[in-house]
Amino acid sequence: MRRVIVLAVVVALAALWQLGAPSSSNGGWKIGLLNSSRLVREVQGLAQLNRPYEEQRRAYLELLNLRQNSLLLTGLEWADLRLLLSKPQRTKREEERLQQLRRLELEREAELQRLQQTPPSQLSAQERARLEELTRLWKEGRADLERIKGLMDDELRRAEEAFNKVMDERLRQAIQKVALEQSLDLVLDKSVVYFVRGQSVDITETVLTALNELVQSQTQQNPKEETR
Repeated sequence: MRRVIVLAVVVALAALWQLGAPSSSNGGWKIGLLNSSRLVREVQGLAQLNRPYEEQRRAYLELLNLRQNSLLLTGLEWADLRLLLSKPQRTKREEERLQQLRRLELEREAELQRLQQTPPSQLSAQERARLEELTRLWKEGRADLERIKGLMDDELRRAEEAFNKVMDERLRQAIQKVALEQSLDLVLDKSVVYFVRGQSVDITETVLTALNELVQSQTQQNPKEETR
């Protein structure tokens, strides 16, 4: 959100050279100043507008945690586990299968640890084969975990970009509305302004009001559509 605010309100001073005659009657520039930190803190409805992103992020983190704790399950077993856990209600047989899968993971983890800690010279041929099998399972599980994480990162990045785009547009609309109403020539963020020649006015409160109205209107209409 901070990045969106800064991108939207910090206007290069070179833009002054591209503007026409100043609008204020005394011949000076009329500049609006914004406290972007306050906008970030006090904009209302932000959590509601960003809820789809947060729900998606939480679901992915739960999935990553589940896969992290199930690295020694085969692909089919992992699919079974996810399916069973997704059901709001399970039959007795399904519950037994779920417990079986959890036991398998714990047993294989303990077995792999025991075999890894045993000197190779003391392992039988059968134990060496079992060690290779469990190691392969673990590596496949890790690869799947990294694949899920990659998908999560990509989708969350797209969701965040979509959310920032929505907020950037809402902020632009709020600033434009206030700038036109107050006949401003330029709007700058206070954090990048050290000196202003001419008339300046703090429009933070007015922009915040306009921004809150836009955000609340968006959340009431369809909060999910634009943040996909």
